[in-house]
Amino acid sequence: MKAPQDSPDFPNAFYRVVTKGICVRDGKILMVKDFTPGPYADAGGLWELPGGGLDFGENCQEALKREIQEEMGLEVTFVAEKPTYFWTYKRLNKRGMPWHYVFILGFRFEVKDLNFTPTVECQEIKFFSKEELMDVSTGDQMEPLKKLFNPDDFV
Repeated sequence: MKAPQDSPDFPNAFYRVVTKGICVRDGKILMVKDFTPGPYADAGGLWELPGGGLDFGENCQEALKREIQEEMGLEVTFVAEKPTYFWTYKRLNKRGMPWHYVFILGFRFEVKDLNFTPTVECQEIKFFSKEELMDVSTGDQMEPLKKLFNPDDFV
């Protein structure tokens, strides 16, 4: 792993762009139980939106389709053109850096069906109401979603 370093080119302005999927049915939001072993893992076993970081040259919709296929084995049938929610989060001591920012874009999506294949990155899927979401254990970067999520945005 590369030793942490300060960047004279990007002081306080480095963002990892992440695309996350928002699937809402009957006022409940779909979350995945994530456990990614290794140096980038949080505590593991936390609830998260499906999705992940953009690879070089990808757009958000392509990245979301790829991530959902990789993580859940599901076929995406729709991804919105624009994000429904977005937020930033400062991550500390991850990816070999003392800090970096994450810019998270949450796009509505739909899948052909919910017959997912469990993987290391997605052990379980579940829909949560707003009230249930407030009480569930999420990864640190998902905490802002708890305040942003409003089932009325999906009526």
